[in-house]
Amino acid sequence: MRKKPLVIVDTSVFISALRSSNLQSAPNLIIKYWLEYKFTLILTPQIEEEITLILIRHQIKETKIFNLLTAFDDLACYKEGVYQTNFLDKIDSKDNIFLSASYESKADYLVSLDKHLLNLKHFHNTIILNPQSFLNQLSQY
Repeated sequence: MRKKPLVIVDTSVFISALRSSNLQSAPNLIIKYWLEYKFTLILTPQIEEEITLILIRHQIKETKIFNLLTAFDDLACYKEGVYQTNFLDKIDSKDNIFLSASYESKADYLVSLDKHLLNLKHFHNTIILNPQSFLNQLSQY
């Protein structure tokens, strides 16, 4: 059996999951599988702050946000967030936090719905995939 993959999940995936009533959607399945310990979620303080602010901005229910943040504290692997990149400064500088975390943590995957990230396909050794493609890869572990 292979080691559990190290995974960074972009804010867009959390928004999609928490706004969807389809529990079988790829974003919802990603959260489900993370809660079932099928992969290790990597977070940095910058990513957690970004996710929290965007979920509030999208008017996600407070209880859903609280439950997610509690799960982060209990189950995610936190990295310091000391590495910084300016790779996407001219396109969408807010996405740099995900690339920085992928480099710092040596993540296997970065999962996103963001075209700016998906167009990269990889960053250093991290493979960048949409949710469904990631689920296909996760089934191999």
